[in-house]
Amino acid sequence: MSEEINEFKINKFTPSKSIYIEASAGTGKTYTIQLIVARMLTEGTPLKKILIVTYTEKAAGELKDRIRKKIDEVLQKGRIDKSEPELSPEQMANFRKAYQDVDNAAIFTIHSFCQKALKEYAYDAGRPFDMAMVDDSAVEDMVDQYIRDKWSKDDEFIALLREAESASSLIENLKSYFIKAVDMYKGVDASGKEVVTIDEVEMPKLGEKALSLEELQKIAQAKKFEELVSTLHLEGHLEIFEANTDKFFTKKNTGPIPEFLSSLKKWKKGTPLYDGSFKDGKCPQEDWPKNMYASFCYLKELKGFLSDIDKKVEKVKLHKFLIAHTPQLFDAWQAYKAENKLQSFNDMILSVHKAVMEPGSALKERLSAQYTYAIIDEFQDTNQLQWDIFSNVFQNFVVGDPKQSIYSFQGADVNVYKKATGEIGKKIDLVHNFRSTDGIINGCNALFSGNYFAPAEGMPELVKFTDSYPPEGENAGQKKKAPEIDGNEVRSIWLSEKDISADSFAATAVAHIIDWCSFREDGKTTRLQVFDKDYGKPGHDSVLKNVTFKDFAILAKSRSEMENIESIMRSVGVPYTQYKETNLFRSRECAEWISLFRAINAPDFSSWNRQLLSEVLITDFFKDVVAERERATRGSEQSSGLEELHYAESKEFDDPNNPERLQIASWRTLALKRRYAEMLERIYDDTQIEYRLMDVSRLQSMARLRQIGNYAIDYLYNHRCSLDDLIRHLQGLARYEESADDENGDLVEKGSDFNAVQVMTIHASKGLEFPVVISVAGFKQLPNSKPPYITHGKDDSLHLGFGDTAKECRQREEMEEWKRLFYVDFTRASSLLLIPRYDVWYKSGGEKSGHFKHVHFLMDALENFAENSKGLYDSLLKKDQWVTAQEGIAEKANLVKDILARTNEANSNTVDLDKAITEQKVEIASLQGKVASASIMQYSYSSLSGRAETPIAEADDSRTEKEGESTAEEIPVPGMENYPRGTKVGDALHNILERMRFKAFGERFKSLEDALGHNSNIETSELENVIEEEFKAQSLPIAAHKKEWTEITARLVWNTLHASLPVIEGAEIHRDATFRLVELPLNDHKPEVQFGMNAYAGNPEDSGTDAPPAETEALTILHRVCKGFIDLLFVREVNKQKRYSILDWKSDSLENYSDAEIKKKVDEDYSVQRVLYSYCLIQWLKQFYGKRADGSGKGLDEQQIFEQHFGGIYYAFLRGTDGATSKGIYAHTWKDYASLEKAYGEVKKLMSKKKKDEGEN
Repeated sequence: MSEEINEFKINKFTPSKSIYIEASAGTGKTYTIQLIVARMLTEGTPLKKILIVTYTEKAAGELKDRIRKKIDEVLQKGRIDKSEPELSPEQMANFRKAYQDVDNAAIFTIHSFCQKALKEYAYDAGRPFDMAMVDDSAVEDMVDQYIRDKWSKDDEFIALLREAESASSLIENLKSYFIKAVDMYKGVDASGKEVVTIDEVEMPKLGEKALSLEELQKIAQAKKFEELVSTLHLEGHLEIFEANTDKFFTKKNTGPIPEFLSSLKKWKKGTPLYDGSFKDGKCPQEDWPKNMYASFCYLKELKGFLSDIDKKVEKVKLHKFLIAHTPQLFDAWQAYKAENKLQSFNDMILSVHKAVMEPGSALKERLSAQYTYAIIDEFQDTNQLQWDIFSNVFQNFVVGDPKQSIYSFQGADVNVYKKATGEIGKKIDLVHNFRSTDGIINGCNALFSGNYFAPAEGMPELVKFTDSYPPEGENAGQKKKAPEIDGNEVRSIWLSEKDISADSFAATAVAHIIDWCSFREDGKTTRLQVFDKDYGKPGHDSVLKNVTFKDFAILAKSRSEMENIESIMRSVGVPYTQYKETNLFRSRECAEWISLFRAINAPDFSSWNRQLLSEVLITDFFKDVVAERERATRGSEQSSGLEELHYAESKEFDDPNNPERLQIASWRTLALKRRYAEMLERIYDDTQIEYRLMDVSRLQSMARLRQIGNYAIDYLYNHRCSLDDLIRHLQGLARYEESADDENGDLVEKGSDFNAVQVMTIHASKGLEFPVVISVAGFKQLPNSKPPYITHGKDDSLHLGFGDTAKECRQREEMEEWKRLFYVDFTRASSLLLIPRYDVWYKSGGEKSGHFKHVHFLMDALENFAENSKGLYDSLLKKDQWVTAQEGIAEKANLVKDILARTNEANSNTVDLDKAITEQKVEIASLQGKVASASIMQYSYSSLSGRAETPIAEADDSRTEKEGESTAEEIPVPGMENYPRGTKVGDALHNILERMRFKAFGERFKSLEDALGHNSNIETSELENVIEEEFKAQSLPIAAHKKEWTEITARLVWNTLHASLPVIEGAEIHRDATFRLVELPLNDHKPEVQFGMNAYAGNPEDSGTDAPPAETEALTILHRVCKGFIDLLFVREVNKQKRYSILDWKSDSLENYSDAEIKKKVDEDYSVQRVLYSYCLIQWLKQFYGKRADGSGKGLDEQQIFEQHFGGIYYAFLRGTDGATSKGIYAHTWKDYASLEKAYGEVKKLMSKKKKDEGEN
């Protein structure tokens, strides 16, 4: 053991001086805090004078329980530790008083401490007494107000709007940047110094020179090469080349200098500076004069610099505006909150900080009198503001581990830990690990020693790793016994092969979970046994214990990394529960509720509505019925999700008197009467879903279903809306992008007594321990972060930056945190740890992949561990073949059933379930008491069938691409017969295309072979991940068909984005002029656009109260329809005019995709929709090109807008597109605006007629 280690000994501890205790994982940190409190009580300090601050409310509650337990133990044994002498009567009296006071012990989180201080001592802190809480994200409303009322008159803001490619995108970006910046920027402290310094605008460099904005603008304004020469003073560089015209670019004398100079001089803005054939290489580097090569390097840099010069100028102006206005906005927001007696969590800390740091602070005096000592737990998660408060007021005892500082995204700052512990000076070490086996302890020592925590170049050293040790000496009896398999001792760390895929590792891990939980021949012991931490307590007579599912924890970096292994566990019935479930509405259960509500909302199941019935029949509400009938029909014991999907489309369900259809019809009747709570109760009673999901493996799913069901009914009542509105709302929630580290999402309550595998993020696992840990983290690429960024200066000061340098600095700091993250990950295991080495980390030649730089340190550590620590790990061999065979899945599922039956868990949950159902009925009764009526919400255009009895506005008035029709001959797609059909796959394809950046996609995947992964030089993992995520979000069984379905989907996406679309200019469709979606830059296409239109706009008097009731109701419905989402809006410049177009993705399965068949489909099903698309587009463009109320604007009328800016309506039938032709594309326009307006009038009549017909019936 190193001589530097100063171990904690309670008999040597005295509270006379501040100390810091560094506690590695499993070394008894909480127990040490108990001993410190006990020592303070022994010396006469009342419990109420000891302030304890920890990181979470949960930890605070647990710590209070532990201290109560310790006080009770002292009262029973008469001493604070076995090495300590007996306490005197006076000391025992101190503990009796403390036991009475323990419920009121001062144990807080930092926020609850500040809140209490501000409430009790509001006068001393200079704060109002009755402050309400507000989230700082509410500053968005203030940003909107500034944009509308202040910045609209600001010259810099107007310039930004004028020069932006998309004004709406600029405004959305501004809002998101300001919300984030106001949260990060903390204003000034009591001395007037900025808490977080805002960096100056980062100016682009050309060569070694940072250019000014004026210089940048001159470069951007240059149209010809001569202007570049004079602006950048290129004469000297050109003279060098003109003096060496005998030189060439290659050893073969190709690329002569005169041609290079000629290419330069032909430059015009918007083109490359010189021809691409003039490349850097051995000849310029070796044969040219040095000054000539230096000039070429400058020109090469200039070539790249010019390629996005306009964006550079826009970026500098944007950052300049953000930097100038962030402090102003922060001050205005703080003033608004103060005026309205509002405060955020940040404000509480800022207020206490400001108050205690002021000279002669009254609050400091009050707090220092109230508390004698402060014990700060999890000190590595503090920050400078918090440390200023504690160091300025109290004598402190801090406990932490810098190796576990992983919450920088929540403001934790390990730099502060290093600085603060340096100020405290006296260090105590906890080095003996009491919770893990020797194998885990020694294995982690080997993994994390050496260069693991060595900082990257330019980064400060924040963590020094020291070994942990098993219990020794008088504590040697607390060593943990190694795990055993079939009675034989095994190593505690299992390392996978070097090239395992995420799916293969997941299948292997699940196979081991099932195998290890299985019982041996004696029927009493499981194959895997681990040490029993309760050994010696009543009922725990053996050192080793059986493992159950709840002994396994699966840890991931983000929610998306859990999906592979969750999918496999679901397929065989392995029970699992998520410790903290974020993004509840992206779950399979939410997708199933959406399917059910869509089916209930359907007036019938004819035509395209039939797919809604197919969808709902394969949800958990009906799935067992479908599976039962399929088994009866086919004699199959097990059916795949795909087979169920197709079986649900059988003729059996076409009968209106089918039992399932009658149930749905009865629920629809209740919904139409707005008896939603009764509808919910009937759904549960009729389907018996709660009893069918009573198996422990489905309890998490049942909890989610109940929570979403209650939320949905509550939403219907509270928002006074329709099922259509609810469906759209749930779909919007389901599309919400998750944050990798967000632990504050929608939580499903965790039943800790369930016999279920625990799945969680590494962040959520901190502070916990598990017998077996399976790490699945690290196979996803890092998301692209957006500004602003918090970084550290050389003096550890905090900086707020918007530029690339700040981004790179932040990324380097996050890389260091990733090292700490995996330390937390691996040290959660007490008996067994399974670690993958993913194939995506490496290129085909075995080199490290540049896409996974964030885990290069881990790859090195695992490589070193595998080579040099062979005695510390076992090889984890692949067990993944079973998951691809139906027989293998069935075998594992039967094993799981046997395990659950043997552990008696399946039966023991019946009482709990009955209780839960009773509670559910009480909740429904509560919902019944609410009153519901309709409200005007928003509909999606995509959800509108729009099927008229005859197509609206036929050939006389509408224009469609008709010439040169494609034939009905189809190009067969391998595996398409097994590809899913229906709305679920349609939604998945929509969401995939919504996430595509068209131009970037085209640049990466130039050929179909590239997109299919047949080119080893092209990385496809990102596309594959998107496909997999969206299919799983729709509960489509992609795990069993991954390669086939991924390739088909990639093919559909590539073909659609590369298909040729005819150019539309107003009334004209140009068949001979085409374009492709991959030509559109990011700022020129916008998915899921919302047009807020008024259906009465064309005829204001239609909205009057004198209109017939049926027509008024019809127009109200139309009004809602005109406030919805459109799949894609894009803009192109055609003949110097901006043309705006709408495109709708269609995943319909047609017999063939000839132009005639597609036109027939659109005429039959989307004739209303194309009218509304066209009309709304024109009305939306009026905002920009028409005459505004204040007299501003272009002053164009609808016909002029149609002629000059209307770019047509397109439908892309995804299954029929071909990247080489316009096959699968439908293009539509109108003869003139009058024809469109006439068609729009027919739509209104149609809606009125439908309402009238419904009223008569």
